[in-house]
Amino acid sequence: MAQASLPEQVTVNWLSECSGMHPNTVKRRTTDLPRDARGKFKRIPALQAIYRGTITQLNGEFVSTPEAVRRLTIAKKEEIELEMEIKRGLRIPIDTVKEVVGRAFMSVAATIKANRDKVLTEAQINEMFAMLRDSGEKLISKNGGQHI
Repeated sequence: MAQASLPEQVTVNWLSECSGMHPNTVKRRTTDLPRDARGKFKRIPALQAIYRGTITQLNGEFVSTPEAVRRLTIAKKEEIELEMEIKRGLRIPIDTVKEVVGRAFMSVAATIKANRDKVLTEAQINEMFAMLRDSGEKLISKNGGQHI
C-alpha cells in the first residue's frame, strides 16, 4: 500500500483485517490506547501495540511489553535462586538476622540504661560483649551450622 492510501485513524476491525489477528486480540492489545470521539485509534501507535505491546514508562525509561516480560523473568529467576540458597542453608533469612541482632542490642541497651549515671563494672561490660559475640553463634546455629 502506498503511504497516502493508509488511513491515519483506524478501527479495531481494520486492524484485525490488516494484521490477521482476531478482533478480541486486537481489542485486548489496544485497551490502553487513546481513542477519538468515534472510537478510532491513531494507526502507528495501534500497530505498535498489536505487534510490540504497549510501551510503558518505568523510571523515565520506555519499556516495551516484551522487555518488561524479559525483566520479570530475570527477577523471578533471581528470586528462586535466593530462595533455594536459603533452603539449602547457604543464606540466612533477613528476618532471622534482625531478630537475633535486635535481641543482642536490646540486652546491651537494657544493661546500659539500668546502670545510668553509674560506672559499669568489668563483668557487665564483658557480659555485653559476650552477648554480641553470641549473636553471631546464634545465627550460625539457626543457619544449620553453616557459617555466613
